Amino acid sequence: MKLSLNCAITLALAASPAFQLPAFAETASADYYGIKSQSVSVTETGSAMEVTLEKPADLSGKNIAAATALVNTGIAAWNVVSGGAPSGAASSSYASALPPAFYLTWNTVAQWKGPKEYIYTYTVTNLMNVDVIKIKYKISFYYGGTEDYQGRQPGPTDTTGKYITNFTVKALSVNVKWGWHFNLDSRMSNPMNVGTVKNPVAFLQSDLQWTVSNMLSNDSGIWSYTLDGNGKFRDLSAEEKTLTKDIPPVKSTEVPSVSWN
Repeated sequence: MKLSLNCAITLALAASPAFQLPAFAETASADYYGIKSQSVSVTETGSAMEVTLEKPADLSGKNIAAATALVNTGIAAWNVVSGGAPSGAASSSYASALPPAFYLTWNTVAQWKGPKEYIYTYTVTNLMNVDVIKIKYKISFYYGGTEDYQGRQPGPTDTTGKYITNFTVKALSVNVKWGWHFNLDSRMSNPMNVGTVKNPVAFLQSDLQWTVSNMLSNDSGIWSYTLDGNGKFRDLSAEEKTLTKDIPPVKSTEVPSVSWN
């Protein structure tokens, strides 16, 4: 929906403290900038086929040779959407959860599966029933990478783990109407082992911090996701919303009257 020239001028004047909007114009402005609903939908795509991956670039800047636990050879944070436009940084940003030896000797890892992909669509509808923000972004990653013992059986001191690489969050399409602003940033947790010492399973959590704003309001929040080396992906925000929705309303109870006579 396009704003007319008169409506645009009215909204611009509304921002000036020296101009007093008539009642009907104030209502129109409030309807355009008011949020009626926010919705999120998701589609799972991708593959579970086994693939061979090239060694990813080291983006961490860490001395991973000295590390003794799982490390993120990617980066811990990047911008996905900035000011209503896809961020160029997201195209080359990723996170991983790997043992140091994997990165240093990439030929010792095999059996990667994926990419596993989830496409999310986030929509904000204003009080005029206009979709003022519609963002589509993709979460993808490879999983299941494990030690390759070149045909021999693992020894008593060898491990057989499941790891994660090339976890990314990228904007596929961004549509933000005039007067509205949207930002989305990805923040990664430190890698964890949710398995055992003998059979480690890598684990990562991604928090997507979002902000919706206009001249009348500002709203923000976090969408949280977890994934592990077995390919298990969880949308914590959706699960929390479902659990909250299923909680029955509190029933009021009558308190018997007490006589002090």
